[in-house]
Amino acid sequence: MYAYRTLRVEIPWKLIEERPDVLDLVTRIHLAAKEYVRRLLKELTGQEEPKLTAEELDRLLTLDKRELARQIIEEVFPKYGLGRYFIDQGKVFWRDVVFHRSIPLNVQLRVEDERDTSKAVFVDLKSGIVRVRKTGIPPFAIRLEKGNVTWIRERLQEGAKLKLAFLDINVRRGKDPTYGGLYIALVFAREVTPVEPKALVVIDVNRLDHYVKVGLVVDGRVVELLKFPRKERIRKLEKIHIHIRQLSRALARVDEDRDQRRALDLQRQLWKLETKRYGIIRDVVINAACEIIKLARERQAAIVVDTIEDDTYRELREGNWRDDKKHFLDGLGQLRRRLKESAQWYGLPYLEERLYSTVCPRCGVKMVEENGRFMRCPACGFRAHRDNVPMIWAERRYRELIEKVKQPTFSTPATVTFLTS
Repeated sequence: MYAYRTLRVEIPWKLIEERPDVLDLVTRIHLAAKEYVRRLLKELTGQEEPKLTAEELDRLLTLDKRELARQIIEEVFPKYGLGRYFIDQGKVFWRDVVFHRSIPLNVQLRVEDERDTSKAVFVDLKSGIVRVRKTGIPPFAIRLEKGNVTWIRERLQEGAKLKLAFLDINVRRGKDPTYGGLYIALVFAREVTPVEPKALVVIDVNRLDHYVKVGLVVDGRVVELLKFPRKERIRKLEKIHIHIRQLSRALARVDEDRDQRRALDLQRQLWKLETKRYGIIRDVVINAACEIIKLARERQAAIVVDTIEDDTYRELREGNWRDDKKHFLDGLGQLRRRLKESAQWYGLPYLEERLYSTVCPRCGVKMVEENGRFMRCPACGFRAHRDNVPMIWAERRYRELIEKVKQPTFSTPATVTFLTS
């Protein structure tokens, strides 16, 4: 079984300002891939923009569809000024372009003094430089941050190899997609042996101010409990959010036509605070994921995530309840993705399973919430803190969950296509 992890290396805005041809190239790659995917899926499904899961895509993109895909690539890519290299890469990795909405580039990693083999993306760890060439524009280079070099070396120590790279645009998807900076994605792969689970690490994903609760369940009993993040992190986020709300109100009162300098100053302060807030949430997510994965590896445990359902999450985000609490939902999707990716990387079984906090684990009746987030069953009198109820469910369903996580879950089409295209 192969597992994959991706490192995103941001392309600095300074380079983009100095080299508008880089922005133009990445935009053309993005648009060409988007049109190719749209046309191919329309031919295969008859729908303009079908909503398909990775599994549905895998079943759809069979080898007999390859010639059609290659024909569309030959027609689409030249329209966006993409030369023979991109066309050939697209035809080889025709499935990957559909899954990742970008065109895979070949790549070389130099660790010591290996000979340069003229790949499109050249990652030199000794100098800490990523060079991009053979793309139809003059070559450009990006310096790797120290943390990125460390991350790559850690993956190499784990037996990973650099397989492919992508040039793409950060897109925040949703009802009204927004576009951010440019990046190079470096895709690493390693062969892993799935762990035979001897325990469960159960994660109850809550709003950050209600904490992410983690329980180690061994032989049907919770033997260890953790919670994330630390209280001081919550207080810091609350203060930042209050400041952001004050600045947003002040900016709304400014007449930008009459006082442009004031409006710009407030906007810069907002950007700075939003960046700081994002950094704290990111650190919280990374720290929680690292500790959870560490625990699971030490105990050879499967990871079971009791996550908020998508419809519930959407209702909470769009609901009318207090805005100063709504922002604590941020980061939950990041945590879920990071846990799944890391579990796959280390061969740890991963399962997303509803372990209800509002249903009585003793008799199955809907419970009522009391003060202090305690839940009480009106039928049998069972009472426990809301965050502990999913752990009790995990205890009761221990054998069932152990059997469930033994089912293969990691060979998803969206990841294995790198080596099977």
